[in-house]
This record gives sequence, structure tokens and C-alpha cells, in this order.
Amino acid sequence: MSDAEGGQPMPQRTLWMHGVNMQVEYPNRLTSVRATGPFVRIEGTRGQNTWLHFPLPTPVVLDGVNMRIEGAIVSFRTRDHGCVHEVIIYDGEYRIAEHMDLDLRGDHLEHRFDVPGNPEIHRGINVVLGVRFDNAAPDVRSMQIEVIGVGLEYSGAD
Repeated sequence: MSDAEGGQPMPQRTLWMHGVNMQVEYPNRLTSVRATGPFVRIEGTRGQNTWLHFPLPTPVVLDGVNMRIEGAIVSFRTRDHGCVHEVIIYDGEYRIAEHMDLDLRGDHLEHRFDVPGNPEIHRGINVVLGVRFDNAAPDVRSMQIEVIGVGLEYSGAD
């Protein structure tokens, strides 16, 4: 990877967005969404699932150099009866990475997800978390998920 002058490699960069910028695909499947200073907290409904969207401000060209996506980083924690079961990354309307059949519970404060082939970025990046809530949850509190933020790792194209 080199800069616009063809000399030094362009360093990898990371851009973060706070969790309170989240958009919920099916809000009726949640009992609560609360934006707080340190995170956004959602509380689920037993046996339901939904998708949490994090549209990231996306640099496509910097200093005349096309950017490539390296991966996404998600900072979140769940209670015992809520989980992240999918992480899907879109560039505009195109799905460029998917991490399916996960069962991520507890603290995941810097969980990184690769994007195969590190493609050039063409449109805005949207990181989507698929979340699910257990049928056997004893109460709403046990289905809480807190998202602190979502990051985008990118660098200059070869």
C-alpha cells in the first residue's frame, strides 16, 4: 500500500462510531432502547431477534488514494439471555462479509471481524449485528445488550 506520491505505505486507520447512533430494524421486537453516555442499551423480548444497524461515516478516497476495508470492530456486552448471533458488513447495497451462527455472550469489548479480500470501499459501510433473545429468560434485565461502539479499519489501496 502506498500513498498518493507512490512512496511510503499508507497506514491503517480506524474510525469509530458511538453505539448511540444505532438504528433498529424491528423495534417492536425490543422492550426498550436507551441511549446513555457510555453506550446504547437494548432489552429484548423473549424468543425474538432483530438487527442493529451501524452506518459508519466512510472514507472512500483520501489524498487521491482509494481506501480498502480491512475489518470491523465491535465493542459490546450482553447479559446471560441475549446474544449476538450474526455480524454482517455491507458496502452500500452489497454484502461484503458475513459472520454467521455465532453465539457471542458476555463482554466483547474489542471483537474484530475480518472482511475477506480487503475490497476497495465504494459506498457507505453498514455494520449489522444480528441479536437474539432466549425463550427461557427469567426477566427483561437478563436480555440486555449494551453496544459501546463500532469501528471500521481501512487503509490505502495497493
